Amino acid sequence: MASQSARADPVASREESGESVEGSVAPVSVGGVDVGREGVGADAPHPPGGAPVAGLPPEYAQIFQMAFQAQAQAQAQLLAQAHAPAPAPAPAVPTIDRNYERIRKMGATEFEGTLDPEIAERWWEKVEDVMNLISCTPENRLKYVVSLFVGNALIWWRSVKRGYEPGEITWAEFQREFDDKYRPKMYRDKKRMEFLNLVQGDQTVAEYELRFAALAKYAPEAVATQEDRCYRFEQGLRPEIKKGLAVRITNFKTLVESAVRMEEAVIEEKKRMEEKKVNVYCRGVE
Repeated sequence: MASQSARADPVASREESGESVEGSVAPVSVGGVDVGREGVGADAPHPPGGAPVAGLPPEYAQIFQMAFQAQAQAQAQLLAQAHAPAPAPAPAVPTIDRNYERIRKMGATEFEGTLDPEIAERWWEKVEDVMNLISCTPENRLKYVVSLFVGNALIWWRSVKRGYEPGEITWAEFQREFDDKYRPKMYRDKKRMEFLNLVQGDQTVAEYELRFAALAKYAPEAVATQEDRCYRFEQGLRPEIKKGLAVRITNFKTLVESAVRMEEAVIEEKKRMEEKKVNVYCRGVE
């Protein structure tokens, strides 16, 4: 029985025989390094967390310590990034407004200012046509038009702006300022009277219609409706054309077309009368 007990517990047998148990324990492999029980103790290196790295030589313990420190630094950086305020958005890149170049390609020219209202009138009408084609807002229309000012016109515009708060001047106010400077009331009143007294005279119907359209804007109250416009136009036609219009026409386009046809008929009638006179004269001579 004693031999069986010894075989079952060799450590106990050695203790009974006085052999050192510590020296007989087989080395333990940690991380590829063989360490014995004597490596475990208070003098063993500790990682930053405080737990001993059992059985490692000092150089390996230092490696572990550096790894722990690197991991701690990485975690600290991640936490700092997570709590950091969101970066400010990048400033928006302003878009280039191509209409400044476009209006010039469409025929809008620079304006230097003038003392002749007729010149200012023609420039303004061309610019208005271009503005209507690009279909811009009143605010942008104002910016595009004043971008065409140079010389004295630019000096005048800068003077006008000083009388307004920034962004206060509207398109309607700009038109009024422009009219007062370059198309003054005296000029507009003169054009208004010219329209109210306009008659066909020796002009063709087509020429009369062009002049009528150019001056009508100076007396808007006289052509407030289509019927008013037709009445004013018809009253200015030559008597021989006007009397040939059998019925009162209230559509302006139809009225102009009818007047043109009547004019052609009157011209043909005059030709026949002239030819008839010539024939009578020739027969009398014979």
